Amino acid sequence: MKAILIIVLLILPTFSAKSQQKYVVYCDSTLLEASRDTAMAQVGTYEKTRRNDGEVEKYLTSVGLKAGLPYCAAGQYYCFSQAVKALEMMNQSIPISRTGVANKIFNDARAKGRKVKYTPNIHDMIFWKKKNSFAGHIERVIGIMKAGWVRTIGFNTSPGRNSSQRDGQGVFIRKRNIYHPLARMVIRGLIGFEIKTETNNDI
Repeated sequence: MKAILIIVLLILPTFSAKSQQKYVVYCDSTLLEASRDTAMAQVGTYEKTRRNDGEVEKYLTSVGLKAGLPYCAAGQYYCFSQAVKALEMMNQSIPISRTGVANKIFNDARAKGRKVKYTPNIHDMIFWKKKNSFAGHIERVIGIMKAGWVRTIGFNTSPGRNSSQRDGQGVFIRKRNIYHPLARMVIRGLIGFEIKTETNNDI
């Protein structure tokens, strides 16, 4: 029985990968790194009253939403919006949609992106979705481990059971798996970023 369980655990990622998908879209390399730095600077931010308010309201404002709404997707967009300002780039350079809905980001990126192998990379966005609902969750990959495990930066989440940080909702580094559900949400897939290199046509 134990041997069968081990075999099932080993082949589960192979079957799971068939239902999840990954797409890549273009992003400037400097913008990608700057947005990651912005995200890291947000880690440890807490809501004021556990009602999606307080300092986290700036994430919602970046996508035109009011306080009190979920901000997991808005937080990821905020990091890119702050990075383009710092780099004096156009907002059109931001590779993800300006929205507070995680799965709209996935849908839009899938529509304009290129499908690739379902493996995680640094900077990838990982998406979960509630069944029969548009609602979901998004986090950004900042570290790769084994067997589908990754380190992420998540907005509108908790610090986790094993964290030394105080309880509450906000922006935290989490350990996730690209094959595992999250609460009542199933994994939908990954959106990655392709760095386009300039070619020199001079003779």
